[in-house]
Amino acid sequence: MNIQEYFTRISYNESHKDADLQALTVIFQHHIQAIPFENLSMHCGETIKLDLQSIYNKIVRKKRGGWCLESNHLLFWALQELGYDVCILGGNSYEPAERAYTTEINHILLKVVIKGNSYIVDAGFGGAYQAWQPLMLISGKDQPQMPGIFRFMEDNGTWYFEKVKRKHYIPEQSVPFTDTPELGNIRKIYTFTLEPRHINDFQELNTYLQVSPDTILQKKSICSLQTTEGLYALVGWTFTEMKYNYMEDMDLVQITTLTDEEVEKTLKDKFNIVLENKLVPVNVCGLPPNLVDTIDVKKQNQNAIPSFTGDMNLEEYFARTGYKGSLEKQDLETLTDIFQHHIRAVPFENLSIHCGEKITLELEHVYNKIVRRKRGGWCMENNQLLGWVLKHLGYDTSFLGAYVFNPHQNAYATIMTHLLVKVVIDGKVYVVDGGFGVSYQMWQPMELVSGKDQPQAPGIFRFTEKNAIWYLEKMRRKQYIPNQNFSNSDLLEKKECRKVYMFSLEPRTVEDFHFQCMYLQTSPDSLFTKKSICTLQTTDGFRALIGWTLTETTYNYKENMDLVEFVTLEDEEVEKTLKEKFNITLDRKLVPINVKGFYTI
Repeated sequence: MNIQEYFTRISYNESHKDADLQALTVIFQHHIQAIPFENLSMHCGETIKLDLQSIYNKIVRKKRGGWCLESNHLLFWALQELGYDVCILGGNSYEPAERAYTTEINHILLKVVIKGNSYIVDAGFGGAYQAWQPLMLISGKDQPQMPGIFRFMEDNGTWYFEKVKRKHYIPEQSVPFTDTPELGNIRKIYTFTLEPRHINDFQELNTYLQVSPDTILQKKSICSLQTTEGLYALVGWTFTEMKYNYMEDMDLVQITTLTDEEVEKTLKDKFNIVLENKLVPVNVCGLPPNLVDTIDVKKQNQNAIPSFTGDMNLEEYFARTGYKGSLEKQDLETLTDIFQHHIRAVPFENLSIHCGEKITLELEHVYNKIVRRKRGGWCMENNQLLGWVLKHLGYDTSFLGAYVFNPHQNAYATIMTHLLVKVVIDGKVYVVDGGFGVSYQMWQPMELVSGKDQPQAPGIFRFTEKNAIWYLEKMRRKQYIPNQNFSNSDLLEKKECRKVYMFSLEPRTVEDFHFQCMYLQTSPDSLFTKKSICTLQTTDGFRALIGWTLTETTYNYKENMDLVEFVTLEDEEVEKTLKEKFNITLDRKLVPINVKGFYTI
């Protein structure tokens, strides 16, 4: 066994010189996104052994997964090899059907001590209750992560682990998930004490779980893997794909029933598992130990995408953004899905200004640029195109005009330079803005209500209304910048709460912005003539290329902290980066520019 072979298995290529929290977090995330939680050996005639060499061969060399006794044992060995202060603990899982914790220890987890702080590291629970970062062992503190909010509670030396769940959105074409009873918003997971354990303490348990007809692992063949935005799970013939925070406080859950022939292909395609023996799927009706609970489900119907005559059509636009969902209902769920596909496919960018092209606001020109030439645009292009799409789908839409806040002048602009979209659904008003970019880009439509915090992956957004003027602001997280040479970069926002723009509800037309469009691309005082900007939202953050500076931000990289990585490019690297990171190929030569100040990401 060697650590480098393990790193190859989990695709970890970074430095591991220091046994610190940052390295632990990255190694842990690579582990859970490469190694499935699975019990397939039980259902294809194999015996699960707990000696380390057998686990290593199975997971590292045969590219299989394992349950907690295997996955956490392997991770324990790896962390010891790297010099971490780590020990094994034993947990008692919560049985939702019984409304009680098990009387016997049936779960392995790890405790890691770094600079006097204790962290729980558990790569072996799988499903929606799998933490994505090490959790600080502290009682009563909410620890938000992508899967949800985790929390420990301590009582007389016993620690209780629980998770606050989001609602689930399950499209109608999914198979209804009926095994799980209604459990409310908080899900108990397990209890544990801090008594150190040895792997040999679990040998009897390992045998029991494989042979007892009463165990859930006998009753269900399970394979679960974390992805960059959620998880995959295969339970018997039921394949589930979950996307976290698909819309505000709601996870997308898509469920499909497979045939026997499809099970093997799905294991290969989705979990990278090729079994040596024939799997006999099983799914005795009952409660999966750690997958999904059905709460507050909303459903929608699916319909063929309508097309329109003329030189522009919706089919071509949706091919550009990769959207393949329903178009039958003009509801919030559909709007959110269309919007998120847009912001992750169409960059916010002003590169035309810096490669000798003129930006015009004629809709057909905008359509050709973004849809056919696969470029991006600024707000007047992005939101105009998005408004056209939503209008033709039957949404009640109109344009609004906003005045952007200038943090260097500590004042809102005196010229209305920002176009956004207002959408009314079932009497509720939403603001849809696909044209602001970087960390101030909303990820879901925002309900137009004053004083209400609206948490999204980028941070907490809030509207405030005063005398018929609406103000948008955003609360950001702390920022972790690995390259300290950029820790004082003028691109970094220093304030925790940042004003974004103000607007009224007076309807606007594109013609109201023609002067601004010309001014912003020609005036030496314009931000856009001082900086070449290209920014694109990703599934876990965003990328931005400002002049020669490439930044990649990962939201909630660890508790209430975003990871911001900086790289300075050479001239010859800029074109390649635009192609690889933003899918942009320019017709003309770009002249990058980045006059200091004026803009933060």
